[in-house]
Amino acid sequence: PGRPAMPGPVPGKAPPPAPAGLPPAPKASRTSERAASWNDSSRPDRQPDPKLASQQPVAAVDEEPVRCHLHRKPQLGCKICRRVYYSALDPLAQKKDDRSKDKLMSDKSRGDGNDEDSARRRAVEAFEVTNKQTFNFNSMLRDQILKNTYFKTLMNIDTFEGVVDELYQYAETAEVYGAGTTTVPSTLFCCLFRLFTIGLSYDELSQLLDSRDWPYVRCCGFLYIRFGCAPEKLWDLLGDYTLDDQEFEPSKLQPGFALTCGEYVEALLMDERYYYTALPRIPVGVKKKIEEHLAPLPQYRRRTIANKKVLHSFQEVGAPIEACLKDGEWVPGTIVQLLDTYPTRIMVRVKLEDGREATTHLGKVILRDKNRARSRSRSPRRGRVGSPDWTRHRGKSQAEMVEELRAKQRERAVCSSGKEYPRRPMGFEAGLAVRREQGSAETQLIQEDTYASLERRQRRRPMRDEEEEPDRLDFRRSDEEQERQRRLMQIYEKYGQQASGASAGGSRGADVEGPDIMRLG
Repeated sequence: PGRPAMPGPVPGKAPPPAPAGLPPAPKASRTSERAASWNDSSRPDRQPDPKLASQQPVAAVDEEPVRCHLHRKPQLGCKICRRVYYSALDPLAQKKDDRSKDKLMSDKSRGDGNDEDSARRRAVEAFEVTNKQTFNFNSMLRDQILKNTYFKTLMNIDTFEGVVDELYQYAETAEVYGAGTTTVPSTLFCCLFRLFTIGLSYDELSQLLDSRDWPYVRCCGFLYIRFGCAPEKLWDLLGDYTLDDQEFEPSKLQPGFALTCGEYVEALLMDERYYYTALPRIPVGVKKKIEEHLAPLPQYRRRTIANKKVLHSFQEVGAPIEACLKDGEWVPGTIVQLLDTYPTRIMVRVKLEDGREATTHLGKVILRDKNRARSRSRSPRRGRVGSPDWTRHRGKSQAEMVEELRAKQRERAVCSSGKEYPRRPMGFEAGLAVRREQGSAETQLIQEDTYASLERRQRRRPMRDEEEEPDRLDFRRSDEEQERQRRLMQIYEKYGQQASGASAGGSRGADVEGPDIMRLG
């Protein structure tokens, strides 16, 4: 009495074999066997105690032993094998796990009722990446990043803040590869891959997207969502940034070419390639829904520029306006507050006629006069048809703009211009012609290989003169010979005509036949 009971196997259930490397399950001692036999209900002189019978687990009939679904033979390195092994030793472990799961689900259900708590929990929650093995990078780019020297130095940085500091210091382009190469990944993509290996929360991701100091930090956040997020959630996370008007230069090879962050995000959602890299594929059904949201963006951007010129009109509380909701319907309402926390993405909080409040972008709101009456007067003050007043003009309907966008895409797919094709990779010889920054040591080496001193130049000049001297002599001899032949020709013309005339006369006399004369004596 007073001794604790020795752990033994569950009655009616065969103990699983011990994984390799773990001690075997403890066997029941002789004392416990005697106690079990003494409490056996089959003895006629002993009746079972009802309290002990209620505490003992009921043996399952023909129950198979629990095994790991991965291994037929238990393994030490498998956590499921270890869990099955220890649960067989302690039958109450499974009940403890079930109680912990029930408690977690109840806490989650209670937290769903409070929006602030759920938002705070989501900020701390890790951002879910669809592919945690490759992060949706193609194999060639992933291998190039892993072999890159700069990325190996980034592996020493284990914090989110450290990687962001690297972006602030060294990221100067939004391209995939560095300038003049197609094999060395850029600083932006090395830091992007490092952030995938670290993992980001929603709070850290919002810090990247809302950065005001360096636009390439925001590009890193946009690319993180485009590569890691599920296609169904792309518009929910990137839709608010399609009207951001912060400008930056995406490439150093095209100086002076500026692009807004909104246009950059729109290209990420519409295009299938990003410079030399293929983006993760978006299903056709999801892409059609995204096109419906992207179709009216040019019209919203023009209205944003016009509304910023009369921004004081939107700062008046209670000013009548019309707001375009998500379904493209214009609803009248009044202004509650102008939210200019982010100057590149100004928002307006409006109160609709039904009493609801909504927050929308400045480009989706038009002014509405208090005592506006329709008039058909043709006053010259009214704007021309080609340039409407975007502060009060609704523009085309969403259905018309969606149809125009899809018509442009069909036309581009049939007869696309040269600009639609990806840029041809730069070859080796063309890469040699690209100007690169050189250090002092590299410049010195190049001078030693290519620089010719003054002494070498002076030594080369006599050698060149000696080589050119025979050519000069031959040229002079040819001139003297030509002069000699010319003089002989003059002498021949002067004295050769008389001799030729005399010989010609004698030959004529010889040709005339005279009488034959015969002398006798």
